[in-house]
Amino acid sequence: MNSTIDYYDRNADEYFGRTANVTFDEIYSRFLKYIPAGGRIMDLGCGSGRDVKWFCDHGYEAYGLDASRELVSKASDEYDIPVFTGLIEEWTTATPFDGVWCCASLMHLDDSALEQLFKNLTYNLKQGGVLFMSVKSGIETGLDEQGRYLRDFTEGDVHEIINQHSKLEVREIWYTEDKLARDTFRWMNVIIENIMDTEGYL
Repeated sequence: MNSTIDYYDRNADEYFGRTANVTFDEIYSRFLKYIPAGGRIMDLGCGSGRDVKWFCDHGYEAYGLDASRELVSKASDEYDIPVFTGLIEEWTTATPFDGVWCCASLMHLDDSALEQLFKNLTYNLKQGGVLFMSVKSGIETGLDEQGRYLRDFTEGDVHEIINQHSKLEVREIWYTEDKLARDTFRWMNVIIENIMDTEGYL
């Protein structure tokens, strides 16, 4: 995991320039139909801060968290948005959110980190709150040529993870092509709902 964070720290400027202007209007709309107007959204693995800025600009109370200090610093400087440094699997909140957005971030987590994130999700999300995740499907699991840990996901993997958490349910799964025109994989997009009442749980 440290090599993945090191990669984004070393390449923050290049990564920001390559991803900051990518548009996700269709996916935003699909996610936001579950989120009340002005709802609270946490972007875990916020990268360039692009999505946090979009949510803030459209009236949502949005925050971002990323393990790369350099990306967090750049996102804060460029957009003046509330972003913080930290490991996404360790994030907890005393006030549950309406939505958690994980765009191209969970594929960097190993099994134990994924387990911790989903365990936390049942109290980081309000009842009826949703997680959006986009992950690569059709890649090799392991370190890529740049030293980043990447994990392949199938629909079976998603259901296996969620079946371990009785308070979470998969609402939607769909596939999209890569916005940067890479054709060696597809993005699998998933929306997961917390059906647990968090009152008295925190």
